[in-house]
This record gives sequence, C-alpha cells and structure tokens, in this order.
Amino acid sequence: MGAESKKQLHVLMFPWLAQGHIGPFVELSKRLANHGLKVTFLSTPRNTAKIRPLLLDKIWKIDLVELPLPSVEGLPAGAESTADVPNEMEGVLKTALDGLEKPFEELLQWLLPDYVVHDFSQYWAATVAAKFGIPAIFFLIFNAATSSYLLHPSRDKEDETTVKDLTVPPPDYPSTQILWRPFEARYVVGVFKESNGQISVMQRFFKSVHGCSFIIIRSCLEMEDKFIQYLERAIGKAVVPVGPLPPDLPQKNLSEKESFCLRWLDKKPTSSVVYVSFGSECFLSKEQIGALARGLEATGLPFLWVLRFPHFSKEECSLSSILPEGFESRTGDRGLVYSEWAPQLQILAHPSVGVFLSHSGWSSVVEAVKFGVKLVLLPMNVDQGLNARLVGGELKLGLEVEREEDGSFTEDHIRTAVLKVVKDECEERTSVKSRMSEMRESMFGDSGWEEKYINQLIKRLDFSI
Repeated sequence: MGAESKKQLHVLMFPWLAQGHIGPFVELSKRLANHGLKVTFLSTPRNTAKIRPLLLDKIWKIDLVELPLPSVEGLPAGAESTADVPNEMEGVLKTALDGLEKPFEELLQWLLPDYVVHDFSQYWAATVAAKFGIPAIFFLIFNAATSSYLLHPSRDKEDETTVKDLTVPPPDYPSTQILWRPFEARYVVGVFKESNGQISVMQRFFKSVHGCSFIIIRSCLEMEDKFIQYLERAIGKAVVPVGPLPPDLPQKNLSEKESFCLRWLDKKPTSSVVYVSFGSECFLSKEQIGALARGLEATGLPFLWVLRFPHFSKEECSLSSILPEGFESRTGDRGLVYSEWAPQLQILAHPSVGVFLSHSGWSSVVEAVKFGVKLVLLPMNVDQGLNARLVGGELKLGLEVEREEDGSFTEDHIRTAVLKVVKDECEERTSVKSRMSEMRESMFGDSGWEEKYINQLIKRLDFSI
C-alpha cells in the first residue's frame, strides 16, 4: 500500500473457543486497533459477552460480531467454550464449530475484510477466505519451541504417530533439552488420532499451516530467536513474532470479593509468598491435590493457592473434602486456599509474591516474566511439558518439579523444587533471580519494545495488500 493511500486495513479475528486462545486474540486486537486498524472480532454470543468487559478500559475500535454455535448431539445446552465441557468432550465442541463454516462464509461475503486471522481449529477459514481473495493468517498462540516441535513436516505423515515418535525431537531441532517424556507423550499421541470420523487435532494444525499466507506467533526474539528461525525454515513460510502479548493491569477497582486475596497478601513480607495456580481449565486429581498440599505445608513458607474445580463436574467438590485432613488448621494464616476467581495479574504484581508455582501455561509464564516472579513449573497438559523445558532448561527462569516415571509427584518433589527456587539454588553458578531479572529487562524494560513487533506486523500487512 503506497504512502499516499488512506485505506484503513480491516482485520477479522477468529479464535478457537477457549479462554486461553481468546485472550491472546483480544490482546492482539487491542494493539492493532490502537495502531489505527479496523478490527472485527468474531466469536459466539456467550464468549463475546465475556470479551466485552475486557474492552472497557479504553475506547478500543473493535467491533464484536457473533455467530450462534449450532446444536450438535452430545453438546450441553449453552456450552460455547472448553470451560463449559470436560476435556473428553472437546471433539463435540469442534464439531459444533465446524458447523459455522457456511455462516462464516456468508459473514465474510458481507464484511470483506483485508485479512482473516484464524486459530487452529477452524482450518477451513483459510479456504473460505480464498473464495473472496482474502489472505488468511494463522495465529499461533503457543511459543515457537513447542510449535516447531509439533508442526515440523516430519510429524505430518500417513503412518500412525507413536509415543516413541513424540519423545524424539524433529530433525535438526535446536535444543537437546526440550522433548516430551513418555508419560506426557502417551497423552499427547491422542491429538494425532481421528475420532468419531472427525479429523485429528493435529490435522487441523497442519491444514491451518498449509492454507495460510503466513504465520504470526505469540513470542519474541529475546526468548526464542533460534526456535522462530527453525519454525520458519521447517514450514517454508514466514513466521512473524508479535511479542508475547501480556495483558495490562486492569484499571477498574476490584470488588470486595475479588480483592480478598490482595488484602491477605498485604499482611505478608516482601517476596515471601508462593503463589500457586493452574489456570482456568487445568484441574488436578485428588491425589495430585494431596501431594501438592503436603508439599506446600512442608516448605514452611507462606502460600496463596488458587484451587479451582470444574463447574461441569457432577462430583461435589469442596476444600474440606479434597484437602488432606487437618491441612487448613495446621497451615493456619500461613496459607490461603482460595476456590473462587482470583485476579492473577494483580497477585503477580503484588510485592509479597516471590514465586509462582504454575502449570507452565504460556500465558502464565509470560505474566510471571512481566512481573519478575520466579517460576516453579509443574506441567499438566499437551504443550506444557515442552514449555517447562524451554523456561526451566533453556531460559533458566525457574525449575521444573521432578516427577516419577508415570508422571506422579510427591510431597518431597514439591518441597524440594519450591525451596530450591526460593533459596536460588537451582543450579551451580546459575541464579534464577538474576536470569528472570535480565529477561524481564530485555522484554519489558523498554517501553517501545512491543511496538517494534506490532509495527513489523502492520508493515507486512500493508505490503501484502
């Protein structure tokens, strides 16, 4: 687009129906809108209702549009996101999403944006966009180390993918530390398999890669230069980092209930508290909760543990029934186990928090770096094991909890990892505190740091029209 042109670029954003995906799409939408682009954000009615409050801090020029999710057999009424269904029902949610292909085409014909930015599940968005001559961009909300490990063309094969395949990095992978362990690979192998006549999760990824004009990735050169370059070489398409897109601290005042955790933290010494959270969609078993509870108790340290239960669970879950007997009375005011929504950004920004025991979700890792909080890593789901090895092994911003061969962990595993990070004794001559400080400064010390990534993306969008 020439310098004399006044055309305003119009981008349609279309994320997968999961909060961990919607959030990064919202953050990128904000940044693009702030740079003068017209942004249309597409999701289902219940999801757009949740997104709308995220756009109230400023007058973002973002249009929210909705497509009702079709009813499909097995999908509970009102379920519109992964938070609404158990893990084993995500396939049904994807079937419902696939039912939006025709309505999406009708919407696209009406909107005619310059670009469609889509997620992995709706791989068909690129094919639909091509009918109208609209370039599709695949937005990878995962980091480059994980994405290149999974999306290397050698993984896209007709033969059955095995557990052993997934424990071996792809050819010329730029790390010997990052790989799945057998207990993780046994879980991950399922995403390569078709189910109920539906294409596999990984085929959705591969088709998204094949159909897009280029890829944007939620990462940065400061953390993942060699992995971004490797991914670009492997897939043969441009990979444009847009930064990790952490949300800003909300400006609105918290309610009395929402600020309960912060008031508790106000009474604790600086950098003394271990904050524990596994995100909004990762739920521990009773055995895991017991080992974690006993481990936290054994550290002797103050802790704030946000322990969530799935609202769709038929089991009656309560703290008293699931925590070890006498745990709350023994830990007293030294620990707080909180089972409601908690303001994670404000918690990580609080001066009393010194360590974050996390499931290694990429959003949580990025938020920890933003506020300089050291990490103890306890990965649980598909990408998180690779995240933990990137963050703990390659970048040395924390320490991963040791596990047994079957993936279980004990009280001692938790206690040992937490105390090593607190005392900064993770590895000889390596200080997690100093590494975290260096990374935080390189990423967030310069107010214009993120601008360069967004400007590079916009420049590419301008020249591609």
